[in-house]
Order: sequence, then C-alpha cells, then structure tokens
Amino acid sequence: MKKSLSLLVAIAMVFSMFATVAAAATDTQSKYNELKKAGVFRGTGDGSAALENEMTRAEFAGIIARLTGVTSSGTAKFNDVPGSHWASKDIAAVAEAGYMEGTGNNKFAPSKNVTLQELIKVAVTIVGLEIDEDATVEGKAGAWAQPYIAAAIAAGLIQPLGDYTANATRGDLVDVTYEVYQVLQNIAKVKGYEVVSATKVVVSFSDGGKVEVELDKPLKLGKNTITVTYKDREYKVEVEFEAVAASAKAVGAKKIEVTFNQAIDDSKAKFAVKNGIAERVVDKAAFSDDKKKAVLELTTKLQAGETTVTISGIDKDDVVAKFTAEDERITQVKFKSDKLALSTNANGTPNYTEAKVGYQILNQYGEEASNVGTPTFQVGKPTTNVTSANGVLTIQVPATSPFYLGEKVIITGYLRLSTYGVTISETLEVGQPATVDSVEVKGLYHPDNKELNTGSTFSDYVLLLEVKDQYGNKLDASKFNNGAFVTVSNPGIFNVNTTATDNNGPNKDQVGIQLAAPAFTPGFDGKNTIRIMTLSGKQYSYDVEVKKAATVQKITLSAPSQVVAANDVTVKIPFVAEDQFGNQIKKYSDLVGKIVLSPTPTAQNPAGLQLKQDYVTKEAYIELTLPTPDPNQQIAIPYPIMAYVSGTPNTSQIVINIEKPAYPESISGLTSDVAASLAQGATTTIKPDYIKVKDNYGRDKKLADLLSANTHKVVVSVADNNPDVVSLSKTELANANDSITVTALQKGNERIKVQLVNKADNSVVYSYESFVFSVVDNSGIAEYAIDQVPKLSNKLNRQVDLKVVGKRSNGTTVALPLDAYTATASNGVVVRGGKIDASGFNGTFTDGEGKATLKVTIVATGETLERELVISNAALAVTSFELENANGLEAKDLVVKGSVANLTQNNDVVRNVFGTLKVKDQFGFKMSAAEGADLSNFNVTVANIDNVAGAAITYTNNGQSGDTVTVSGIDQGDSFSLIFVSKVSGASITLRVVAE
Repeated sequence: MKKSLSLLVAIAMVFSMFATVAAAATDTQSKYNELKKAGVFRGTGDGSAALENEMTRAEFAGIIARLTGVTSSGTAKFNDVPGSHWASKDIAAVAEAGYMEGTGNNKFAPSKNVTLQELIKVAVTIVGLEIDEDATVEGKAGAWAQPYIAAAIAAGLIQPLGDYTANATRGDLVDVTYEVYQVLQNIAKVKGYEVVSATKVVVSFSDGGKVEVELDKPLKLGKNTITVTYKDREYKVEVEFEAVAASAKAVGAKKIEVTFNQAIDDSKAKFAVKNGIAERVVDKAAFSDDKKKAVLELTTKLQAGETTVTISGIDKDDVVAKFTAEDERITQVKFKSDKLALSTNANGTPNYTEAKVGYQILNQYGEEASNVGTPTFQVGKPTTNVTSANGVLTIQVPATSPFYLGEKVIITGYLRLSTYGVTISETLEVGQPATVDSVEVKGLYHPDNKELNTGSTFSDYVLLLEVKDQYGNKLDASKFNNGAFVTVSNPGIFNVNTTATDNNGPNKDQVGIQLAAPAFTPGFDGKNTIRIMTLSGKQYSYDVEVKKAATVQKITLSAPSQVVAANDVTVKIPFVAEDQFGNQIKKYSDLVGKIVLSPTPTAQNPAGLQLKQDYVTKEAYIELTLPTPDPNQQIAIPYPIMAYVSGTPNTSQIVINIEKPAYPESISGLTSDVAASLAQGATTTIKPDYIKVKDNYGRDKKLADLLSANTHKVVVSVADNNPDVVSLSKTELANANDSITVTALQKGNERIKVQLVNKADNSVVYSYESFVFSVVDNSGIAEYAIDQVPKLSNKLNRQVDLKVVGKRSNGTTVALPLDAYTATASNGVVVRGGKIDASGFNGTFTDGEGKATLKVTIVATGETLERELVISNAALAVTSFELENANGLEAKDLVVKGSVANLTQNNDVVRNVFGTLKVKDQFGFKMSAAEGADLSNFNVTVANIDNVAGAAITYTNNGQSGDTVTVSGIDQGDSFSLIFVSKVSGASITLRVVAE
C-alpha cells in the first residue's frame, strides 16, 4: 500500500544533517537565527538558542504549526492535553493536518522528548515524499517509522543509522526544519479561486499557475471543499458557492451591460430582453475576459420603461436582472476636429473659398445617433454659404473674402428636437486640406463568413478599412483613393482591386478594398500581405492566410429513410460528400460543377437527379424527380441512381425501390381539438385538420390536401344511425374549409362513424368507428370552473372568450353550453355570447389599470363563481409577430420565400414582405393598419445582402420609415434580411427574404 505525498526531488537537502559529511550551506546557529526571524523558532527562557537541548513534543508541535501555517479553531482532543495547555491549539492544528499523531490510547505525550524517527516522519510528511508502507530498514526503529525512514534512504536523502529512536536535539530540529522551510518556500500555495459554474472552478496559485477543476457533483450553496492536483501535489481548497445573481444597466442606445456576481460559463448563457412590453432581439453578446460581465447588443434601441434581462443556461433556474431604461436623448453636437480643413481644387491645390469639418450628434452614452435631423449652423464670417449633410459641415465664401491658414472662425449651431434643443459654439482654425493620415484595418469580410481558400471566389471578400484625416475625421473611398495606394506581397496567392469603394461590410457603411483573383490559376496557398501606403509616407500592412481549398474526393448516396412511392413526384436523396481530409462538404457553391449525377433530367424526360440549393442555408441537396407513375403498378420497381466526383474514379451507386403509388388508406383518429365530453346542449366542431389520415405506407397525410384536390371526401354519421345522444349539423366534409358542428342532445354515449370516401367511385376507403361522445347531465358534473381570463383592454374589438367548464369526478373536462350559466360583470364590462367586452369600462384606472368583478351563476345548481378582471387602458402597441403566407409568398420560421415576380409585384418588395406579418398587440390581438400595423409605422432596415447572380441588390432610405424604403435588383437565388422595427414600441422582427 502506498501513500501519495509527492515532491521527490525538491527535498533533496532535507535530511542532509544525517549524512556522514555535512552539506549545510551555513551553520546551525545561522539557520536558527533565520528561522527565528521568520517566526518559526522562539528562544528559550534566557533567550538563547540552546541547540544542545532536547525538545518536547509540545514544543515540536508549535514549531511545525508555525512552519506550515496550519491553524485550528478548536483545542486538542487528546486526554492528556487540556484546553488550558499552552500548546493545545498548535497540537490540534498539526494533528488535524496529519503531520503528528498521538502515542496511543488517545494520548499525545506533550512532555515527552521528540525522537529522530518522529522527526523523520514529520519532515517526510510535510514535504510530500512517496512511501511504501510495507518497507523495512536495518537499525533500531519502530515499525511505524520504518516506511518513512526507508523512503528517505531510497531517495538518497539520508545515510542509514544504527538507532533512530534516540532523542533529537534542538540543533537537529533546526537543521531539519531549516531544509523543510527552504522546500516549502518553493511549493506553490493556493492564492484564490474563481467559480465558473456549479461544476467548474478555476484555482490559482502563488506561482501564477491555474488549474481548471471539473467537478463530478455540483457545488452546494455555501462552503464546499474540493481537491485539486497541481504539480503532483494535492490541495484541499475551501470554496464558497453562492447562487448566480446579475445586475444590468443600459450603456448604449442599443447596449446593455450585465454584471454577474461570479464568473459564468459563457458558452451556455442565453439572453432574452424585454423592454417595456416589447421583446428585444439580442444580436450579439460579448463577454469580458473574467466572464463576469457581458455587453449585449440589441437590434433596436431601448425605450423608456422597465427592462428585464433573463439569462438561462447558467444555473438550474433562470437568472433575472431588471433596470429602468430611458429613451435615447441627444446631449451634444460636437465637431470632430478643432480645424476647418480647406478643400482642394481639381489639380490638388488648396481651395481657399471652401472649408469643411466633420461633426457628430451624440446621445447620453457618447454614441453617434442617427435619424435625428440635421443641425443648423451659423458662421461668424461675412457672406458665407453653409450646408450640412451626412455629418459634414461645408462652408463656402466668395473669392473676395477667402479663408487663410490659421484664421479663427466662430461657428454656432443648434439641433432642434421634438421637445428640446442642443446647441454648439466653437472657434475653429482654418488648416491645410484633409489628407489620408491614418488607416485602421477592420478585417476581412465575407457576407456568409466563408473561409478564404484557393478555391474561393476572391472578389467576394473585402478588406474593411476605417480611414481618417489628420483632423480625426472619417474619409470616404474617393479620399482614400486620392491619398493612398495598395499592393500585395504575392500576387500568385491573390491580387487586390486597387480602387477602394464605399458601402461595404454587414451594414454597407464602410470603406473596402475588394480582393481579386491571383495572377494565374490555380493560385497558391499561404500568407499574403496587403500593404497600404499613404502619400504622407505612412505604411500599414495586414496578413491574409489563404488555405488550400478542400476538394471533393468522395460522394456517398443513401436511400431515403421513408418509403418512396411512385406518385411522390420528388424525393430528397441523402448523401455525404467529403474532401481530401475526410471533412463533410455541404455548401452548394462547393459542390456545384464538381459532382455528376445520373440519370440526368432532360426536357423530354424530366425524371432524374439534380443538385439543388437551399437558398436559406446555402447548402446543397439532391432531388430525385420520379418517373411518371403507372397507376397499374403492383410491385416495387428498382431504380438505379449514381453519383461520381468529376475527374476521379470515385462513384456511388444505389438502387431505390419505387413502390406502387401511395393512396390514403386509413383514418387513425381525431385530435383533442374535438371535445369528447359534453354537457347537454354543448357543442364541439369537427374540421378537416382534426381528422388524422394515413396512407398505405403509414405516412401522415393532410386531409385538407385531399379535399382541395377533390379526390376524396369525409362522411361523418352516428354509428347506430339513431342520432339521439348527439346531432350533426351536416354529414360531409367536402372541402378544406368545411366543418361539422356536433350538438349534445341528452345523457348517454354516442359512437360516430368517420368514413374516408373516394369521390371517383364513391367507395368507402376506410371507416373509423372508435370515437365516442360522452354526454352528461347536471348530475354527472362534480364541479364548475372558470378558465383563466387574460388582462383585458378597454379598446374596441378586443373581446376575450369566457370559458366556463364542468369537471367530472374523474377530472375529465366537460364542455358546457352557453345557457348552462349566466354571466355578468361590474363597472360597464359586458359579457355576451361567451365573450367579455371591456370597451365600456367606467371604473377607475390606477396606474393604467382598473378592476371589475365577473360573476358566473350556474343555472342548474345556483352556484356562483367569481373572478376579478383586470382592465388596462394602455395604448395599443406592437409587441409580437406571427407569419402567414400572403402575396404569393411562403412565410415560416422567420424566412419569407417566393419567386422574383411575387417579391417585386407592384415594385414594392418591402410592402409585399410586410404583408406576411401578422402584427399583434400586448393583448394578443392582430392589429389593424389604423391601430398601428401600417408599414408607415415601422422603420425598415435592409441588411446582410447575398447576391448570387445578376444585378446587385440596391435600396434607398435604409433604416427609415418603411413606406419610403425600396429594394430593387433582385434575381433568383438572391437573399437579404429585412428588419422591421415599430416606431412606437420598438418591437422588432428580422426576416430573411429569399428569391426562389
């Protein structure tokens, strides 16, 4: 059996006092003096070192406690060490640490002298030498001591002695303690810890090292002791764990800073923000290095109101932080420089009749604000013409009163806002014309964040720049082109378009340099340096790494997981394409033209395989168009398909069994939308969507599709042909919008028959007879209840359903007829036809809310149920959105897809896409245009444009009122995002628009 202690080499000098030749660097007295200065040793009563004296176990315990720094909050537990003993706490500390043990029978023998073998054991234990507990030694020693002595000898740390039981002198103790002291100075100590999560702790050490500890069991609230191994040494660390808490505040118009009370696992954190009544979309979250802070960037600006940040994924419960946000306020108009820069003439000479300076409109966070108007400026110089646009103030003067270098010009201005104004007054000095002074490279940009490799389309990549003049003003591409030039170190990797352009980057607002194809094809992989030199001699460089392109090496086809029926028309064929490294290739652009599929469709025979693109994900899929089905097919027909990689022998061939045509075969039941338990007089509805149909292969089919195709109908009847328990309003569902009302007549059970009928020959395809309506009378209802009533609005057309139900003794809910109860409400709230209407509320509103009492009296029992109603007089505001197909466009999962013709109909792309939005207020009702759901009540931003063919997509009035934003130049395969932001509530939705 072995006891792990560690640190073998570090203690090489510990036992040098036992060697035949002394190896101490200093004499014992000097060691004593140093240890005394360190507080380890203390002098005797007369102050001398008394090195020749022997030492008691109690004195030894004190030295060990001071040497190692161990302490105890209690007193020794040994029978012979009373709490009043001067060394009781030291003895307790070294015993708890495992450095010293008792002598047996729960005794410590504090007055007994320390022996050499005791000294050896304690020293070995402290510094951590590995021992073999079965080891023995020659020489006189206790059995318990021999493993420790053997370990010291085996390590070459001591010479064998004849007697280890002899008492040690204070001098012996000084020599050993000094060497242990030296070792301990080199052993790292726990400096601190950081709780990353309930299962992850990072422990830091005095030598700068850190250990990340993954725990098998989560930390408990309060104090925990964990074990960490560092440099082969085990440490017990007491960790305080507290529940994760967070605070939040606005640090920008669209930024929130969240501060945590401890480091969190940023890979698991998910943020949701609710500002007032609107949900805010978190665009990105940036964490600090210590993982204790996160700055959230929203897609829309915060508005005044309580704001809640909910963080999920970092604790068993969501962490919530709240703060009160305020509207963006313009606080300052500021010039970007203290200089008025002269313009230049066509030949590059200074134009002394025109000068410019950039200005900023800043909000309370020091950020530049947009769409807030243009300041009005006045210049303290006669006969001036002043214009301001796009953040630049231009001053023109006549040639008879030109500017001169160093001239002081007083400029005042004001920006008039809705309820206040902001002024500026500064004196600027006329300076030399603006030139390119600094260039900051912001990085390489690709709209899809594609990796750059030798197979890339280099023109899709743009190096983004921020260019400034000597006055700190941003310059556009034309100024950059006139003041700098660009080269590359290796045109064999790629070239650049030496003319920079504007409108680059994700928001189309940055200067960019477009990459170009290499000087020859194929180009090299490797590092290429883009060098930028200004005319003033400043140089900037940016290294771009081009990786060797992955090439398609292998393709493997698989059979579809479901049955392929002859009349399925098209089927997706699963496949895996791999590069030379074994990595999967999924992007359409990486596969098109590189794999060959067979059979290939033709105009005469459209059956076969095609590689197609998912325009949303940009991934490829293989679609098989099936041959024209034979209605008389009775057996599976094998259909071979093949794919191979161009220029390689790598092929994949499989045979798909095309089964006989599918047809609707059975009805498997009704959904829970059809109430099975009814009170007398109650009704429920059967609609096509509530009937579950399967085909002959067990696949789900939509009944509505069969009805729309006019191939089938559904006939519903009472199974016994005696409709005495329930009655049906009609017996057929012939089209997708049909419905049947079921009315409960009298107590009893009624089984119904639901038949799927082929309209071609009026034959019954399947008859389902397992659904039973259970009708109960009043005696069958054990209790009554009112379903939860949401908060009501006092605006028109905002009635909510009143749902009163019965409960049977087994808990089954029973649908009730409207005449089973009477309902009234106070303060002008009206209940009529199962609806609650609060538009006539005449009670008192307090903080925007009023109350009324709803009373429901059950007719059969006379029982009265009451519920408090809450009515809000808040203005209707956009809070959420749903998507619905409209204008020929398919809309779901935040993606709107349609043909170019449908997207661009009436030359109004934005309005066509907006038509797919069902705009809902805070009460869950769809809003009308008059109530705020008109496009003019939204700001619209076009972003993340991906042109794949044809003309470039262009737009106007980006970020402004939706009815003024235009988008044009759309071709098939193009995609872009439209961000709709309510001007009133700030609620937003981002839609990806795809032209198919």
